[in-house]
Formats: sequence, C-alpha cells, structure tokens
Amino acid sequence: MNRDSLTIETLAGPVHATAGPLQDDAVVFELGGAMRGQVHVTGTHHPQHWDRFTAVRACLGPVNAYQDTAPDDTLPRLACGSSGYRGSLKLYIDVVGRPEVSVYPMETAAGHEPSPKTAATLTAVLQACAEHVMQREDLPAILTASRQRDTPALLRFLAWSAAHHQAEAARYEREARTARPALRAAVAAWWTAARWFIACPHPVLLLVLADYPGSLSRAVAVEQWRGPYCRTAAAREHEYARRAQTEADSLRAQARARSRGRRPAPGSAAPQVERPYFVVGQWKGGGEVDVWHVEEAPADPDARADAHEQHASDAETAFGSVNVVYATSPQAAADRARREARQTSKRIHHDLTRP
Repeated sequence: MNRDSLTIETLAGPVHATAGPLQDDAVVFELGGAMRGQVHVTGTHHPQHWDRFTAVRACLGPVNAYQDTAPDDTLPRLACGSSGYRGSLKLYIDVVGRPEVSVYPMETAAGHEPSPKTAATLTAVLQACAEHVMQREDLPAILTASRQRDTPALLRFLAWSAAHHQAEAARYEREARTARPALRAAVAAWWTAARWFIACPHPVLLLVLADYPGSLSRAVAVEQWRGPYCRTAAAREHEYARRAQTEADSLRAQARARSRGRRPAPGSAAPQVERPYFVVGQWKGGGEVDVWHVEEAPADPDARADAHEQHASDAETAFGSVNVVYATSPQAAADRARREARQTSKRIHHDLTRP
C-alpha cells in the first residue's frame, strides 16, 4: 500500500504525518514539521461493547501503549521542545453514526501535565491519524487482527466480571431477605416505645421516638429503604453479569467463525434473540433452584426494575427470590437460572475453601 501523508494544522504549527505500511494490526505514522516522532494506531473495541471491534486507538510513540511501554527517547516531542509525551485517544462511532473521541490523559515522560496549547496539539495529531486509519480500505483487516490479539485478555476479564457481579447480586439478595424481618422488628420496637409514651409521657421516651441518627425512627426509615434498594441493586448486578457473559460468548463465537474461515458480517444478529425473563423461585443450598414461575420481563430497564421489585416483594412472603435471566424462551430461562445458581455456588465454595 502506498504511504499516505497528512498535513495537520495545530496551535504549534503544521505537523506532517506519513503512514507506514500496515503492520498486521497497526499503522505507524512518522511525524515531521512542528512535531517529531511517531504515532501508533491500532484497532480496539467500542467503549461500551467489549465484543465489538469497531474503534481505533492512537497512541503517542511507536508502540501500542496498552501492551508495551515506549522508551522515553522514542516519544514524540515538539520541534521547539525537548520533552517527550505519552497519551492516547480512541475514535469510535456513536449510536447515531457520529464520530466520537475519548482522549486519555497526556503527560510528559517525567509525568508532568502538558500546557493546554501542547495538549491541544497532541490531541489534534492523534485524532487526525485515527481518522485517517478509520477511512482506510484495510480497516477490516486491522480490526480483525486487533480482536484476535485482545480476545484472550478480554475473555479473562469478562469471566472475572461475570463472577464478580453474580457474587454481588447474591450479596444484595441476602441483604434484601434480611431487610423485611429487620423492618418488622424496628416498627415493633417503635410502637412499643410509643405505647409506653402514651401510658406515661416522659421526655426520655419522646427522645426515643424522635428522628435522629441511631434512633428507632431512623432505623425504621433505613429498613424501609434497604429492601427495595437491595432488590434493585441485585437486579442491576444480574444485568451486568448477563452482559459480561453475553459479550464473552460473542467473542468466542467470532473466534470460532474466524477459525472456520468465516467472518461474520458486521452487525449480524443471532438467529434467536435473547430476552429478559423473571425467574421466580427458591434458591437452595448447593446451587439447587426450585423454580416456581417464569415470566418475560419488560425490555425497558426502569420498568423492569419496578416489576422486579414487585415480584421480589411477593416472592419474599414465601421465602423466595427473583432473578433476571436472558434467554430465548421461558424453559431456556429456567435452565439458565439453574445453571448460573450452580456456577455461583461452586465459585463461592471455592472462594471459602481456598487456602
């Protein structure tokens, strides 16, 4: 491929950037004019989707700063200065098709923040190089190679993330289950004090009934808040875990398709679409689940959280709980809930018995 040259107008003056040949998963630009050094541009995932490699990242220096550390003497510097600079920028397309830029902190090799003028110059150069790569005909090859490079690390991270959020969901569900009896106890204590006050008015009893930190009134208010909050938080953590697992599955599917010599078309959807379901039941010891009811949940997150709170309140009266599970059918949702419960139980047991 022919070497492409750019002229970038910056506050420090014109900067000339010449793109070198494709290096598997990256393009390195040689800088001249008002700035000397190199810029490394490679593919990366969308900032909101770990499994979608549709963005590019430009780093100051000759290497991918997220994998290697460039020696100080190879960092780009202004023609009129001696300090080398580190920093990076991500360019991606938002949901309505507009280009968006995320700029990560710039600093000198010594760790000092550059002046606003220098920071603007560095950002302009990084963005211009990233935009050039975004328009290249070989961008799909760059993104595919970048995905292959990053998939192993991303799968490790997503496995940790799913396990972490499942454990957090279980913790919130335990908190929600304790909130109801705690609320009943707090209300009973307050009414006991109120009856004593009615029978024998005394300033000390009035103080007991007052609302201040640590009082009976404050305990009632806290427990009234704690149950709904924990149920909503548990639903949110289940959603985070489900998303991490879905993105990990997507990365594996893309890797399998690549190994079979097929590349999925951008934006292609799976034949069956997973939908959120409420799985109501009783989570027993050893990861066993007695499923009582499965119902499709609202697609809107706010409506889903409200419905989850209502279902959780109803289930708690029978010592049950509610999980949000994504699946293609009610039966698949019940099966996944059982499978996730077993996996969570095994992880918790492993953590508790680990030396």
